Amino acid sequence: MTRSHRLFSLVLLVSAGLLLSSCDSSDPDDGGPDMPEPGFDRAAMLENIGQNVITPAYAALEQATAALSTAADGFAAAPSASTLDAAQAALKDARMAWQAANLFQFGPAESAVLRGSLNTYPADTDRIEANISEGGYVLGTVANQAAGGFPTLGYLLHSGTDEDVVALFSTDALATPRAQYLADNVAFVRANVNNVANQWRATYLNTFLSPDQAGVDVGSSVGQLTNAMVLHYERFLRDGKIGIPAGVRSAGIPRPLLVEALYAGYSVELAVANVEAMRRLFKGISADGADGLGYDDYLVSLDNQALSEDIDGAFVNIVTSLQGLNDPLPKQIEDDPQLVNDTFVAMQQLVALLKADLTSVLGVTITFQDTDGD
Repeated sequence: MTRSHRLFSLVLLVSAGLLLSSCDSSDPDDGGPDMPEPGFDRAAMLENIGQNVITPAYAALEQATAALSTAADGFAAAPSASTLDAAQAALKDARMAWQAANLFQFGPAESAVLRGSLNTYPADTDRIEANISEGGYVLGTVANQAAGGFPTLGYLLHSGTDEDVVALFSTDALATPRAQYLADNVAFVRANVNNVANQWRATYLNTFLSPDQAGVDVGSSVGQLTNAMVLHYERFLRDGKIGIPAGVRSAGIPRPLLVEALYAGYSVELAVANVEAMRRLFKGISADGADGLGYDDYLVSLDNQALSEDIDGAFVNIVTSLQGLNDPLPKQIEDDPQLVNDTFVAMQQLVALLKADLTSVLGVTITFQDTDGD
């Protein structure tokens, strides 16, 4: 081969290499695997979810815990059947509001360990009673994680008949320290909620909506939101609310005393509210019911309308199945365990749709440790 031929061949190889490089589908700017959607406004979806779903959920929780503080103070100051009823109703409202806010355990909520601080159940009643009788407790420590938050308030306001509870806060020898423990727990809940809500308003919403966070990589807003949603559904909704108490996720041994809201007796209501909140997140539905951009629209833009409909249908089916259960859930587990197991099966079907199908289509990597094989 002559020198001119060798030069011509080299030019052809370089040109071919440049052509292949320019067509590389892994380039995020070219809609490759890291940026799978052609033309979908992911930033607009995040704007809708951040402004109309997440921050209103925290605002509603702030308002509910403020109302709880007022009602709890009223009961502690004048224990009676009517003031107790008001405090119990305010606690239920706050726990229902928590079902919408507890989906977003990333960013400020993750830093504050909000879920662990507010809703570690079952309540450690021995620790609670020891704290009341001995004093000197510090809420929020590891030792007191199950002696603070909503489950503890449920125990304090629902442990026995209403007459029993009123007596514990009025005529019992420990009535004064018990009232103080109630007040300290409400203040602890409010401080944690307000801290996270204020961070979202002050700085983190801007971070969440930042253009450089609009990808689907591990640190992106879509990546964090999707991981938080899938993790919450799998471990804290499917398992925590139903699977473990029913025995399906606890070595085949029913553990009905591990339900959420054991003493208050509205575990099923909380589970329904939590699934409905997840569906609103998936569909981008705001607090006032407006249907904005959500994951469903994202999937449709990727020619995956069938998957969008399957996921939405699964949410609807789960709500229907849960509504077929009766509170208190421990009695339902005892009376008709198969019905509860059937509900778990309905819930299980959504895990694959979210954890495998949704994340695969969006190009989102699951970052939390998988310990159960689904």
